[in-house]
This record gives sequence, C-alpha cells and structure tokens, in this order.
Amino acid sequence: MDPLRALGLRVAAGEAQVYSHGAHVTGFCPTGQAPVLFLSQASKFAAGEAIRGGVPVIFPWFGDDPEGKGRPAHGFARRCAWQRVDAGGDAARAAFALQDDEATRAQWPHRFGLRLEVEVSAALSLALRVENRGAQAFRCEPTLHTYLAVGDVRQVTLHGLEGVRYKDKVAGMAERTHGRAPLTFGGETDRVFLGTEATCRVDDPLLSRTLEVSKRGSRSTIVWNPWNAKAARMADLGADAWPQFLCVESGNVDDDALVLGPGESHVMAVQIAVHARA
Repeated sequence: MDPLRALGLRVAAGEAQVYSHGAHVTGFCPTGQAPVLFLSQASKFAAGEAIRGGVPVIFPWFGDDPEGKGRPAHGFARRCAWQRVDAGGDAARAAFALQDDEATRAQWPHRFGLRLEVEVSAALSLALRVENRGAQAFRCEPTLHTYLAVGDVRQVTLHGLEGVRYKDKVAGMAERTHGRAPLTFGGETDRVFLGTEATCRVDDPLLSRTLEVSKRGSRSTIVWNPWNAKAARMADLGADAWPQFLCVESGNVDDDALVLGPGESHVMAVQIAVHARA
C-alpha cells in the first residue's frame, strides 16, 4: 500500500479514509451527515512530515521532546510508514502495525510494537495497542490526537470534564481543577486533564449535533485549540482554519504516562459517535 495514498473504508452507515503514513485516519463521515473530523487544507502529505488534522497517532512522547534533544514534537510514529496487516477483505476494518527499526532506535532506544485497528460504521472506532518487545521497561505517552470538526469553536460547549484536575500549558503548566460548568472557548486552549476516563460530548449548535468521544484504557484527555495568533504561525494549518476544529484527545500522558515492562502491552480504545442535538 502506498503510504501517501488514502485507503477508503465504506459501509452503508458511513465511510472513513486512512493512510498507512502514520496509520493516520484523515476523514470520517456517517452517511448523510457532515464530516466529523477536521483536516487542514494546508496539510503536508509527504514522507517524513506529519498530517495536520484527522487522528494523528502520538508515540512515544506527547508534546515537545522531553529530553530537550531537538527530536520532533509528539514523537515519530505519526511520521512513519506503517504496514497494513489485516487481510484486506473487510470494507469496514483495517489494521496497521509499526515496530522499531534502526531509524526509530536512533531517536528512542527501545524495542516496541504498535498496532492500530480502525473500524467504521455509524461511529468510528479506533484501538491502539502498545507492546514492549525489549528487555527493559520504558515510559511512553500514546495518544490519539483527535481533531473534531465544529461549526465554530467559539460557540461549542464541551461536557464531561467537570471537576477534573488539569495542567494548563497556556499558563506554564499551572495545575487547576475545572469547575462545574461545561468548558467553553474564548482564547487559546491547551489543557491536559488527568485521571479521567470520562466520555466527552461536544455540543455544536451551528451544526445541530453532538459529537461523543468515549474511551477505555486512557486516563488523560487533552483539549486544544491554537486560536488566531498561534494558528497564523502554523504553515500547515492556515490563519483562518482555527474556528473549524476542537481537539479532544485521548491518551496516557504526563502523570498518567504508561510504564511497560518487558513483554507487557496496553490497549487504548476510542469511539467517536454523532448524535442529533437535543
């Protein structure tokens, strides 16, 4: 499979597009509805580059290089060519795998295996398995960095994180606890909510729908939108695209990072569903 050519998954209830480059789901649309995932029109589709939008797979670290060595943000998995490993006879499902090689070990000296399973129906289901294939334990921060398409981020409300502790990247990683009201957006937002397995719901009045992100095997939820000033500096996003998405990401990062011993594995699963707005 050409890593820079999209694979289409289509069933009566919906369709999705996925690339083996990064095992990256770039689109999902239930039949008769608007697209659920945002994909930047300025995104780079090139070897060694990350795709902007959809559902990037983040591994082995989340955010900037934790060791300050100049390695790329969010690790290397989203820039690698994964291998399709399913038989290819099911229009609703696909599976992709990535394992360590000389190039990955030059950045991160551990033996590992990743497997992403994608299933499309009226909902989009993703399952990411991480395996330690080496002789030493390692720490990692796997994340599914989901870009949800919204009518206007300034008008949506995010439910499910009430009362949850978070670290605010915009405020220098200050630790806070979100209040009882749903989350709304009036400026740059970059928050790492910790110790939560809660389902999140994005209520979107402009598109008359609610997007529901449910998960298991994930203790962190990251909520991100760069807003106007930062978006203008992102060449693969564009200055005017930021109102069109809200990232509600499922992972195990920061205090919730995984530590896997030799032979151990962990599965994180996410489902994105669409409901008519009440």
